[in-house]
Amino acid sequence: MGDSDETGETSGGEEEELLDGLDGDEGDLELLDIEEVPLSGELESGLEAFVLIEDWELATSRAETLDVMVDGLRELEDDAAIEEWVAQYGDRDFHLAQERDGRLVVSDVFPVSGVVGFIPRSIVRMLSTELLLQDEDDREGWLESLSALSSEWLALLSDEEKMVGHLIRAHELPVNETTGDLGDLVGQHATLHAVGADDEDDDEG
Repeated sequence: MGDSDETGETSGGEEEELLDGLDGDEGDLELLDIEEVPLSGELESGLEAFVLIEDWELATSRAETLDVMVDGLRELEDDAAIEEWVAQYGDRDFHLAQERDGRLVVSDVFPVSGVVGFIPRSIVRMLSTELLLQDEDDREGWLESLSALSSEWLALLSDEEKMVGHLIRAHELPVNETTGDLGDLVGQHATLHAVGADDEDDDEG
């Protein structure tokens, strides 16, 4: 009687473990089920013009700062917290500073020292306004789209192979035009985006 495992039956403890595993899988599925809500063309163009610039170091700093801002927004627990964040930070420059203990903090004023990143008021206001315009049910998906964009830019600015692949696939650049170090490729990428933005303006005109 004591060898119930041989009959294919499971003990109560094993059943609990199986259920716990299923519950965890369901939680992961819920995260994967978040449907991204696209950013407006105006916001995406504004962010591109701000982040995708020829200066590699500055572009990386801006992408990292945007990524930190987005991560902070995604960690807010509910719509009330989002609206409180927008009320506090949505109409001012966003300053990111590093404390002596290494912590990254958002500063209300331009820090005297330890400045890590900066996003101007115009960009923060555009982003915050669009976030508040989303239906409450869509805000999480909208933030997922913004997070995906900032993460993609960071990856391109940090990895030469990814940047080369992006230039070939997304911008249809010939392979022989993707030589040079990452700094050169970043500048090339910025130029392509700037030309694309000018062409869109001409079409609208």
